[in-house]
Amino acid sequence: MSGPFSLGIDYGTLSVRTVVVDMTDGREVSSAVYEYPHGVMDRVLPDGTPLPDGFALAHPQDYLDGLTDTVRRALAASGVNGGEIIGIGVDATSASLIPLDENLAPLCLDQRYACHPHSYIKLWKHHGAEHQAKMLRQTALERGEDWLSLCGGDIRCESLLPKIVETAQEDPEVYDAAAVFVEIGDWLVSHLTGKPVRSLQMAGSNCFYHLEKGYPSEEFLKAAFPHLPPVTRKMTGTLVPVGSSAGGLAPEVAEALGLPAGIPVSAPHIDAHTAALGCGASQEGDLTAVLGTSACYLLNSASPNGAPGIYSTFWEANAPGWYGLEGGQSAVGDGLAWFVEQCVPAAVTREAAERGLSVHTLLTEKAAGLAPGESGLLALDWWNGVRSPLMDPTLRGVVVGLSLHTRPEELYRAFLDAICFGARRIIDCCETAGHPVKRIFAAGGIAAKNPLMMQLLADICGRPVRVCASAQTCALGSAILGASAARSGTFSQLIGQMASPVVSIYQPQPEAVKVYEDLYRQYLDLSEFLCRPQSPLRQISSLKKDCL
Repeated sequence: MSGPFSLGIDYGTLSVRTVVVDMTDGREVSSAVYEYPHGVMDRVLPDGTPLPDGFALAHPQDYLDGLTDTVRRALAASGVNGGEIIGIGVDATSASLIPLDENLAPLCLDQRYACHPHSYIKLWKHHGAEHQAKMLRQTALERGEDWLSLCGGDIRCESLLPKIVETAQEDPEVYDAAAVFVEIGDWLVSHLTGKPVRSLQMAGSNCFYHLEKGYPSEEFLKAAFPHLPPVTRKMTGTLVPVGSSAGGLAPEVAEALGLPAGIPVSAPHIDAHTAALGCGASQEGDLTAVLGTSACYLLNSASPNGAPGIYSTFWEANAPGWYGLEGGQSAVGDGLAWFVEQCVPAAVTREAAERGLSVHTLLTEKAAGLAPGESGLLALDWWNGVRSPLMDPTLRGVVVGLSLHTRPEELYRAFLDAICFGARRIIDCCETAGHPVKRIFAAGGIAAKNPLMMQLLADICGRPVRVCASAQTCALGSAILGASAARSGTFSQLIGQMASPVVSIYQPQPEAVKVYEDLYRQYLDLSEFLCRPQSPLRQISSLKKDCL
């Protein structure tokens, strides 16, 4: 046992994990995971209140219970004395909004608002604010708002501002009761410290905050929605940069966690972005592909300029000393899980059970036996709409080339190809806008579990893909933030000292690269045809809306 130690607390979409990390070398001493009992609420609230189409909510009590559970279990498993923990770092899914009362408590925990959908956490994948996003986008274009270029020239419904406006318009009672609207990462750190805190990088990445001009003006918001009550007054709180301390651990929380009071707690950070820290992707041109339920692609750049279709550009959003660009895909693991749960025949499920494999592992094994393009299928990775570069949540997935002879593993392989084509397109958008990509790192559950997809990513992008040893790069990145908050070294030094080493490098295979280059061009052609305003795909989507 060495030390000192920091805690990294990583809040994902479906679970929270805490790791105890040795700050001298980044060694992960122990970890604990807590699955949220309520999961993602997209049909009904706990009391049975039905939810509209497009809603994706979470229950804050799951996050509080998971905090206590994982910290205590991780500490017990580590053998580390609580007094040896000198810093705590926190990350959480971004663009996940929660309204709080004047005591910084979630409104939905008050029985008066427990049946109000807008009082719960609106997750990043909540698409209920599409109308508000469209109106804000149209107004920003008409007014020539200069901050629009930093979010790809568009406003996506997943960002915070449309969700706040959605609450104001659809549930004024909740809006009026809310003292502030914050990211869940901000709320969690405020809970830990007892102080109202906002992450500077979260504000810049998801709420259009500008270092010199602040949030979009009330004048702009009034131009979009003339009857909207003041919004920015409910976005108060001290903005703290990543790598800095947001305050000390509050005594009552410290007692519940079994830790000493006063331990420095880092400013919160976006979960995917901490993976870049955990991977050591801290140089200009480093791109981190964080592959989980969705995917984020995080690029370090010397240029402050945005890129069309890349939905945020902000100083030190990914790593110290660089501007950070972020693009993403709305469904990666979610899309593969949908296929396994809804489309796989019983024979495949039986075979997986007989061999003691998961269905994902069996399909991956079978898909790996296929040559590039062998199935004759081409898919678009639009199972939950499109983030980058089209920024359109109404678009839907497509598979071309199906026949009576199509096998499940061929469809699975087509989905994997499509995810990698989407990644390639994001890289192309960055480079076309003058942001070179020099190295690719892959992180997240899929990077650790699916070698086939890593090879496909290398072949389709035509570049080596680096995978780190840690399976918990987000939590490790948060532990680095905790160490930085404790001021045990400079932020950059700690990344070099604690980041996970690369254990695998997937090299592009020349023959596969040639085939995939042609398939990628077909992917782009199909995408261009189906995203047009009068395309059959849009007409079908409109028909569904009319029938609801």
